[in-house]
Amino acid sequence: MRIHKLIFFTLLLVTFACKTQKPVSEAATAVVQQETSSPALLRFGDVEVSKAEFERVYQKNNGGYEAVKHHTPEQYREYLDLYINFKRKVMEAEALGLHETAAFKQEFETYRKQLAQPYLSAKEVEEKIVKEAYERSKWIINADHLLVNLPQDASPEDTLRAYQRIMAYRDSIVSGARSFAYMAEKYSQDPSAKQNKGNLGYFTVFDMVYPFETAAYTTPPGQVSMPVRTQFGYHLVKVNEKLPSPGQKHAAHIIVRIGDRYSAKDTAQAQAIIQELYEQLKAGADFAELARKHSDDPNSARNGGDLGTGRLLPEMEARKLKLGAGEFSEPFTTAFGWHILAVTKIDTLPPFEEARASLLQRISRDSRSQISKTALLQRIKDENNYRAFPENFEAFKATLDANFPRGNWTPDTTQKELYHKPLFSLGDDYTATVQDLIDYYQQGRIRHFQKTPAQAADAVLKSFEEQELLKYEEKRLPEKNPEFRHLVQEYRDGILLFTLMEQKVWKKAVEDTLGLKQYYDTHPDSFMADVLIDVKEYRSTEPEVIQQVKSLLEAGKTEQEIDSLINDESSLRLRITQQTYEKGKSDLPDEIFEHEPGYQTDILKQDDFYRILIIEKTYPAGIKPFEKAKSECITQYQDYLEKQWLAELAEKYPVEINEQAFAKLFQ
Repeated sequence: MRIHKLIFFTLLLVTFACKTQKPVSEAATAVVQQETSSPALLRFGDVEVSKAEFERVYQKNNGGYEAVKHHTPEQYREYLDLYINFKRKVMEAEALGLHETAAFKQEFETYRKQLAQPYLSAKEVEEKIVKEAYERSKWIINADHLLVNLPQDASPEDTLRAYQRIMAYRDSIVSGARSFAYMAEKYSQDPSAKQNKGNLGYFTVFDMVYPFETAAYTTPPGQVSMPVRTQFGYHLVKVNEKLPSPGQKHAAHIIVRIGDRYSAKDTAQAQAIIQELYEQLKAGADFAELARKHSDDPNSARNGGDLGTGRLLPEMEARKLKLGAGEFSEPFTTAFGWHILAVTKIDTLPPFEEARASLLQRISRDSRSQISKTALLQRIKDENNYRAFPENFEAFKATLDANFPRGNWTPDTTQKELYHKPLFSLGDDYTATVQDLIDYYQQGRIRHFQKTPAQAADAVLKSFEEQELLKYEEKRLPEKNPEFRHLVQEYRDGILLFTLMEQKVWKKAVEDTLGLKQYYDTHPDSFMADVLIDVKEYRSTEPEVIQQVKSLLEAGKTEQEIDSLINDESSLRLRITQQTYEKGKSDLPDEIFEHEPGYQTDILKQDDFYRILIIEKTYPAGIKPFEKAKSECITQYQDYLEKQWLAELAEKYPVEINEQAFAKLFQ
């Protein structure tokens, strides 16, 4: 049987410590650092495995350095035997040249890039951002804002004008000449300000773009922030309230909309319908059921009105804030119709370490991740003697025309000397030239339609430089980080091992039908069984469905007719499958196995399922027929083939064990 690659890698990670966790103690880290000076524990001819390398792998897979110091020599020996087999398989894969194939190189490079990502970050900055997000998640903010639109690539002159304009608005507000609500309604370029006077309702961390969020969390209640620049333009933020977070609330709603498409043709009808639903809820009706039947929001109605945990309209957020778990609001109106809002569940804030992984995931999709990346890029520059040659870049920009921002610019053949000049360098082994930048531009056909040629060139250089800095750092990771080096090696060996096992064992056991049948014939005792029955099984979680099946069978309906009648709307109501059961090894009563083909059981209950079985064929106790034993025969044949192969590898790659080094493991 061919093992799925994902499952195999999971097993490999468990068995040979291909895990992304860090060493669990300082002592374990010391093991990593001592590998180069450690005595050889194993010798396969010219290939050596150090005592420290084996210790690193063993402790990583067995609970950490402190735990394995108390293991017995028998435990070490058992794992050593497995490790020897592992190393032999990898050496055989290399001898066959599997590591030189295009397929291997492509797959390995994909894994290597994925493994590198966690190491390509400024950890100290990332940690600060994560803790900041966690602290902010303890609070909710109610704030107003005023927006002056400004493109991200605005000219310095336009940027200054926008800044002066929003500062004038701020002066009017803080002097008391005008209220924030008045200024937002009159001057904000956020279209919603005409209705909400700039009020954003309640929000928390990750609900707003990061610069705006930071202004909201750092401005005291009642105060107005200085102008804040985001990708939308300049904002003023007035904080109205800062309250302890009630937790992450899961909301649901029922909405009655007004119009020819809906039951309510006017406001009076909508109000009457929502009031009737409200009375039913007060009398104990199920909210989700009413939402499914009566809500005019089809997307949420099919899920019982569920709206998830995201931000809602300000009117809805205000009510959600006041509701506890299991509570619902009185009817209220928004621009979309009449609503009843419910809070179905409240998730309290978990401890920091529990929240850390989900926070990191959200940060990776958020603009604040750029802070960590910027810090990383600066660190790469600082560590590698980064040097820029701005005069060459300025000379290059002077040669550009209007086609450059459009992505269809072609190099000037008279500028070859300029194109060979450096743009920046790293260390003493890498220099990026103007030609490298041109190649990058042409490969991506990068377009910046709204920019001037010079602005577009600045953007292309920034992107190119970032790419090259990260590639340079990634290339140096193995020498800088032993943990990463070991992890990459383990994945490399794992890919080779999987490929070779597939060729030598898994596929061979399936495709060698003659050998498989011969193994079955020569190992009859391995395939003994009690009475077997083949059955057609009708199964459902709904008792009324299985009762209907019974009636239809008694009426002589076929399998196809029953399936069509019951599963006309959903194929999940009834499952009809072919099964084989063995007496004594199933949850069926033994007496069922005494019946002949054609026998139909009564309704049987199993856990949350109801089922009816119809016996189609019986097999007497004894040796299983080959087709019934085929799956387990393949598994046993794989084990047989692997043992034979391991014996061949043991002869081809004999091992010497340094028993003195073995006796001093973890000492």
